[in-house]
Parts: sequence; structure tokens; C-alpha cells
Amino acid sequence: MTSSRPPAFPDLPDFPWDLLAPFADRARAHPDGIVDLSVGTPVDPVPDVVQAALAAAANAPGYPATHGTSALREAAAGWMARRLGVVSPDPAAILPLIGAKEFIAWLPTLLGLG
Repeated sequence: MTSSRPPAFPDLPDFPWDLLAPFADRARAHPDGIVDLSVGTPVDPVPDVVQAALAAAANAPGYPATHGTSALREAAAGWMARRLGVVSPDPAAILPLIGAKEFIAWLPTLLGLG
């Protein structure tokens, strides 16, 4: 599915996942079916621990701090040390993001470009 571009942005490339549509159509035609592992298509039930955390935070209106909570940054630093072997990661240097698009949007600021 290729989205139509606004006239002001004719040179923007297709979203990379849009380019996979012909391959997805071919895979769906396979007689044994497919397992859809594409982005944004969760099929597994939400784990109980996640449901409990969401329910516990249900009465916390507003948006979180852009830089996340100190507990989140400390947890990320601990994970980086345990899992990736990063020596003494600084929680203050960690910026939790929801994905690559947010990272790309932040990149000019992080690089001091504006």
C-alpha cells in the first residue's frame, strides 16, 4: 500500500515497508499460509505483567517527560551493562525513544544542529 504524497513533497521516497507490499501479497498466496512478522502487527496476547503495569498507570494523565523517568533510564543502563557489557553506562546519557522515527526527529537537536 503506497500512500499518496502531498503535492508539496513530490520527491519524498516511499515508506520502506510500502515497498514490501508485492512480496507480502505473494506470501499470503502461499497454500500453507504465513506468519506475519511485519511491523505493527502484534498477534500474541499482552502478557499479564504488561496489563498490570498499564492498569496501574491508567490514572496518570498527561505525557511522560521527554527524557523518561530516572527509573526508566536507570533500568536501561542496568540492562545495557548486563546484556551488552557496556561499562558503567550513565543513565543521564540515555534518551528513551519509541522508535527510529523519533530518533531521527531528535537527531538534529542531539547533534547541535537546531
